[in-house]
Amino acid sequence: MIQIPVPASFVEWLWFGIGINFARAFGKQMDQTIQASDWFKARSPPLRWFIERLLDALHHWYIGGLLIAYGGQAEAVWFGWGVLVDDLPDIPRRAKKLFQKIGQVT
Repeated sequence: MIQIPVPASFVEWLWFGIGINFARAFGKQMDQTIQASDWFKARSPPLRWFIERLLDALHHWYIGGLLIAYGGQAEAVWFGWGVLVDDLPDIPRRAKKLFQKIGQVT
């Protein structure tokens, strides 16, 4: 179980909020916007497949986790918590999708 710490100072709350805001700005709505665009639809099927996989791989929960684990400075760690927390609601759905794909391969 992940225990999310509570920021103890204004600066920690600030960086936590910046992390959430950054993650919202580059979240799944951006993926959906790209895939609904005329530009995307005009690409070849192999290129569309590659772009979809790239967008799937760039989810921010693990980027936040890496910042928490290796960020060092408090600002990077709290930014990481914000990024990770923003993506938590989507992790179960993504994990289920991943394991379904793995089951199809084996």
